[in-house]
Amino acid sequence: MKYINIYELGKKAKAGDEKAMLKIIEFKKACIIKRCKGNEDCYQAVIEKLITGVKKYNFKVWKL
Repeated sequence: MKYINIYELGKKAKAGDEKAMLKIIEFKKACIIKRCKGNEDCYQAVIEKLITGVKKYNFKVWKL
C-alpha cells in the first residue's frame, strides 16, 4: 500500500497544483459517494466544497 501524505498534497493543491487536488478528491471519493447516495447534485456540491476548503485552509506546522 502506498503512503499518501495528505498534508503535503494539501499544500501543493493550495499552491495551484491540479494533480495534487485530483489526488485528494480521489482519496476522499469513496466517502463522498457513500454520503451522497447516488445524488449527482450532492456529489458535485461536496466536491466544490472540498476544493474551496482546501484553498482556504491554513496549512501550518503544529508543534507539541
